[in-house]
Amino acid sequence: MTLDPWAALEARRQRRHWRAWPWGWAALVLGIGAWGCAFMLTILVMASVGMPGDGSHAMQATQPYLLFTLALSAAVVLAALISIVLSFRLRRQPAGGGVGLVLLALLAAVLLLPALLARTASSTQVLIGDVTPIWQAGGGQG
Repeated sequence: MTLDPWAALEARRQRRHWRAWPWGWAALVLGIGAWGCAFMLTILVMASVGMPGDGSHAMQATQPYLLFTLALSAAVVLAALISIVLSFRLRRQPAGGGVGLVLLALLAAVLLLPALLARTASSTQVLIGDVTPIWQAGGGQG
């Protein structure tokens, strides 16, 4: 540790080099990456649906990929939220941070929409995930 004030100022400047990073563009790229992770999760869930009578072999085969993609998407969303906040606080490309925020809000709305619709559609008898078998709900004898 030196007593030179110019050296201390230079050391502080080197420690804070992350403040000059383009946080808005990072938020935009991470928002697009969150949509890509959601797309890959959809593809993996579709791939894990096996043939009838197959048991759980298809789900067990895709489970590591599903878990990895789920963890990656959680990390991407967390990094996007952090970069959005930094883009607004540090005034580094706030337009990119705003677009990233809109992308994440739209993704949250798309993912939460089925849950919101299922709670408000109380007038219909047959909902997704209802325990009544389809032949009984349709009025058939089976």
